[in-house]
Amino acid sequence: MAVKFKRGFWILLILVLAGGLGFVYFNFVDKQKPVIEIYPETAFTNGAEPFELRIHDPGLGLRRVEISVVQGQEVLKTVRENFDPGVHDWKTRLNLPDLSQGEFELRVLAVDRSILNWGRGNVSHLSRQMTFDNVPPSISLATHVHNLNQGGAGLVIYTVSKEVEKTGVRLGGYFFPAYQKTDGRYYCLFSFAYDIAPGDETPRILARDMAGNEQTSGFNHHVNSRSFRQADLNISDGFLHSQMPQFENNFSGVSDPFELFLKVNRDLRKQNRASIMEISSRTSSAFTLEGTMKRKPSAFMAGYADHRSYYYQGEEVDQQVHLGVDLASTAQAPVPAAERGKVVFSGDLGIYGQTVILDHGLGLQTLYAHLSSIEVSKGQDVERGQQLGRTGTTGLAVGDHLHFEVLVSGISVNPAEWWDGNWLENNIFSKLRSMN
Repeated sequence: MAVKFKRGFWILLILVLAGGLGFVYFNFVDKQKPVIEIYPETAFTNGAEPFELRIHDPGLGLRRVEISVVQGQEVLKTVRENFDPGVHDWKTRLNLPDLSQGEFELRVLAVDRSILNWGRGNVSHLSRQMTFDNVPPSISLATHVHNLNQGGAGLVIYTVSKEVEKTGVRLGGYFFPAYQKTDGRYYCLFSFAYDIAPGDETPRILARDMAGNEQTSGFNHHVNSRSFRQADLNISDGFLHSQMPQFENNFSGVSDPFELFLKVNRDLRKQNRASIMEISSRTSSAFTLEGTMKRKPSAFMAGYADHRSYYYQGEEVDQQVHLGVDLASTAQAPVPAAERGKVVFSGDLGIYGQTVILDHGLGLQTLYAHLSSIEVSKGQDVERGQQLGRTGTTGLAVGDHLHFEVLVSGISVNPAEWWDGNWLENNIFSKLRSMN
């Protein structure tokens, strides 16, 4: 009996010890290290905005955190935090100390409450090498004469003293990106938009460097004001019943042709212009324009920036601005490319119907809309005068015609300038030649 008692005792003791060790292992042995995150994830900073540090421990919780800012061999700032049991998440905002221009290091150490490493816990390190720079870039103009028309375009060329993440011309709520060429200069096609009155806003060059420092610079310019035609359009029931069915899938639940027209003319128009702005980013820094744009032989149906009032059953129901020009000749007439370029869009574009958009570089694009057929595809290179398709009545078209636009970074500009050899020579080509 004594032997059996001793054997049972030791078995019980072993079971108790095993259970205790298991309890300790599962409750205090934590093999998951703390997770450290630093926002924003940037390699450059000017110190204007604090960094946000987030630390999460998925196991037993945090024990302590240490943050250091080091430049050269000097520790310029240290933040230490100790935690009570049960804290799994911690975040803080860190303002940088006074730094010299150049590289520095942000170091973060986080320790959890695990008994691993002889009770010292799991340790996580995160080090980020960054550059401190709070000196804005400087802008030097290479072109000095900029004669503009309201609704027209211009070209400004300049240099920037350092690498930038954004630069171009800002005018009111518009921004026109500039493109750096192999000579190191930035070339920016921009527009004094039709809806900005001369004197209300001033175009300025913006340059923002990699650390977020911004510099703006005005430039010598003159703007001629322009008046735009007022046009009245009567919406007939025949037009509504012939053209509105194609838009029924765009606005489910709207069955009345007149209500659908208002949705299309207002909401879909805005969506389509937003799409054109997105397409404008598909541009090249190589400028392909070599002369006046080729103009399709035809008569004008509507002009650039016509201010339209829409009437239905004798009452005014809407107002919109017609961007581009409408050109008509014969039904399903061939549509030539105004200049060589790359097809960046080919397909249906809402109120524009079947549409082709060509890119000519530096943000310059041409748009051909209401086509009955398309003969080119996205990504294709086309030559000046090459047939893109044929005119039609697709989209929100009244009669067979070509809707033609010239776009500068997605903003419609007056095509008449791009058909004018003197304007092109004085405002575009002479400037380009002077950079050689």
